[in-house]
Amino acid sequence: MNQARNLEPQNRVRAARLNVEMGDWVHSLAPWQVVSHMTFSWEASIHSAQRCYEKFMRTELRGVSYFYALEQNPARDGYHAHALWCDCLNMSRRDIWQVWFKRYGRARIEAVNNRDDVADYCAKYVTKEGSWWNVNLLGGRHPAFKDFKLERA
Repeated sequence: MNQARNLEPQNRVRAARLNVEMGDWVHSLAPWQVVSHMTFSWEASIHSAQRCYEKFMRTELRGVSYFYALEQNPARDGYHAHALWCDCLNMSRRDIWQVWFKRYGRARIEAVNNRDDVADYCAKYVTKEGSWWNVNLLGGRHPAFKDFKLERA
């Protein structure tokens, strides 16, 4: 059901504006290359899902910048992840899928065809009530290094 129907008219506009602003922000973070949707075979709490997802990224996709949102499962308790990755074109999505499947559960890992659509899609999950999100930009992708230039002494 569309939850916007439960909002007062003035709040619908504010919610739509928040979605657009969040989508624009997510889009601006990095040149996203992969979108993933990752589930857990158990009813993962929000803390368990966060811990498992970030450990997976840290150990299996070292050097990959990411944005992810945890959303409550629609038909059962627990959470699942929607994510965007960049700096991962040299990695096999099939191999990543196999490691995730063996360890945690099902996943869909796809190349990004349209960055605008994907950023808006992930922003949709971030702005849902009860969702949680995080971003990890590595190296030169981090805003602190945006204008950094190494100069010789």
